[in-house]
Amino acid sequence: MQSRRTVWLLLAPALAVYGLFVLWPIAQSVRFSLFVGSEAVGGHFARLLLRPDGRFLRALGNNVLLVLLSLLIQLPCAMGLALLLSGRLPGRGVFRTIFFAPMVIPTVAIGFLWRFIYQPGWQGGLLNQLLMLVGLGTVDWLGNPGIDLFAIIVTVSWRHVGFHTVIFLAGLQGIPEEIYEAARIDGATVWETFRDITLPMMRPVIAVSATLSLVGSLKYFDIFYVMSPVGGTRGSADLVTTYMYRTAFSALNHGYGSAIAVTLLVITLLVAVPAMRLLQGRRTQ
Repeated sequence: MQSRRTVWLLLAPALAVYGLFVLWPIAQSVRFSLFVGSEAVGGHFARLLLRPDGRFLRALGNNVLLVLLSLLIQLPCAMGLALLLSGRLPGRGVFRTIFFAPMVIPTVAIGFLWRFIYQPGWQGGLLNQLLMLVGLGTVDWLGNPGIDLFAIIVTVSWRHVGFHTVIFLAGLQGIPEEIYEAARIDGATVWETFRDITLPMMRPVIAVSATLSLVGSLKYFDIFYVMSPVGGTRGSADLVTTYMYRTAFSALNHGYGSAIAVTLLVITLLVAVPAMRLLQGRRTQ
């Protein structure tokens, strides 16, 4: 009994901070989302779910696209780099540091860096200068509603590929070398070794990276806000998080912004909980 009381006393400061800065804001967001004026009529959710505006639907679609492209770009690139760096590559320690470096750089700095790279015009950024060198015209990467979202997704992928590479490297180092030696003795090709040995044994690690990428893509905010402060043309580069921020703090529509935040929280839970259970099931296997 005394030890349990001691544990709660030691946890009390952390629980108080968590309750004040996490649970209380969540409760307030739920309260704001339910009230229109002084009446608790749930009008914000009715507007959001029954007759949603086009910008919210587009932002939600952009989130789905970000999730899909993050899985299709980041994980295969990270796997290729991990396989390359796990071999006898000269200077592989230096390359590991280089690939992981974007995760250490503050996301705001990355956003401004890539805004400079994408800068339009004949005196524009690095990318347009390279296009001019090969005789191509310049492109307004962040001002064109057809490509601005994809340009920012490239930045997000550039930042996170190194992170997943480190995770995959740790998984590759856990595969016994004796299995690869037996495969070489049996005459297995490089592709057969990857398909029949590496990929099956890496599935739990891939599931971890996929879950992190999935949940992270749903709540992404900072790079998109820095690189596209107004959300592009008619919300072409908006995510649910950036649209919620602009609604609540720029348009000062706190109730509707809170409803968007609560809706995103529910969507994230509906996606994250099954993903975590699936991941836990793979670990137990």
